[in-house]
Amino acid sequence: MAFSYNFVMVFMPFFIIEISPYSFQETLIWVGFIIAAPSLVSAIASTFWGSLTSRFSPKLLYLRGLLSHAVLFLSMGFTSDLYILLFLRILQGVLGGISTVGLIIVSSSSSKERISEDIGFFQTAFTLGQLIGPPIGALAAAVFGYKGAFVSASVVLFATVTLCYLNVTEVPHQPKQERFFGPSTINRRTIIGWILCFTATVQLMFLPSVLPNVFENFNIERVIALKWAGIVVMLYTATAMMGTYFWSKLSVRIRRDKMILTLIIFGTFFQLLLSISQGIVDFVLIRMAQTGLIAATIPLIISIFATELRGGVIGFLNSARFAGNAMGPIIATSVLAVSNLTILYLFISGMTILALFSFKFLFKNVEEHNILIH
Repeated sequence: MAFSYNFVMVFMPFFIIEISPYSFQETLIWVGFIIAAPSLVSAIASTFWGSLTSRFSPKLLYLRGLLSHAVLFLSMGFTSDLYILLFLRILQGVLGGISTVGLIIVSSSSSKERISEDIGFFQTAFTLGQLIGPPIGALAAAVFGYKGAFVSASVVLFATVTLCYLNVTEVPHQPKQERFFGPSTINRRTIIGWILCFTATVQLMFLPSVLPNVFENFNIERVIALKWAGIVVMLYTATAMMGTYFWSKLSVRIRRDKMILTLIIFGTFFQLLLSISQGIVDFVLIRMAQTGLIAATIPLIISIFATELRGGVIGFLNSARFAGNAMGPIIATSVLAVSNLTILYLFISGMTILALFSFKFLFKNVEEHNILIH
């Protein structure tokens, strides 16, 4: 599922630009909302899908979710209307909670000894899909055209439905859960943590929606840009994955609040450097350094609260990722529609710095209040 989603994501902005009957500024707004729609809706739908496993078979829910995505990807290949495309993307968001169902299946199917390993493998599959989906999707769009690329993503999911039907073990319905959030888990500190997670995610997710404009800014033809867009996304996704692993390991020896501050300051510095890049090569290198620093801050922020508060707050902070996934493209295309790429880079940097100041002010007496546990 992660492969197919990211397979389509990389050429989606190019596809929207090609079929749009609107002006450049209006088309940019469409790009932002169409790309962001699934994540925006998934922020709510994920919890809903998890609750359904107390009433319906998790395996059946998972299979129906995968099948629905396959049909939606197939439908996208045969539309040239932006309203219909947006509607299909919203439906994808409604069905976006199948990853939660998948996690429940893996957890229920694992022994106590293997559960951590199996869940880690499941999460690694998401990252792997994010890594290899974009370059193959860009290649498919260049070779088969947009319709053929959408059909290819759909075929992959139809094959996955068959594989899951034959091999995924049925698990029992899950017990009904109590209300996830309480007033004690959402306060000023968790809200500021949420905002910092949100701005970090925006830094990670804003670029794909404006990649056509980035290539155009460097005078690269759109046909060539489409072929290289997937490679660009793959490269900085790889450094994000490696950075998350490395900095998380190092956080055992260094106070996490200091590490978060350092990573965000230097990551935002590289975000600013994007505005003075002279060509696509140095742009990509700067972006790789930026994501290698910023990506690690999200699990580090969540870990600070996880050591102090009850588990419900982790779900609240994790929702910042969905919101950042959704708003990253919207912010990028909206700002670019009325300005330029330089202003966009500065705007996102400013958002992050403001959130960082709030975080620093709130946690300046962190040791005295025992917020960090080593």
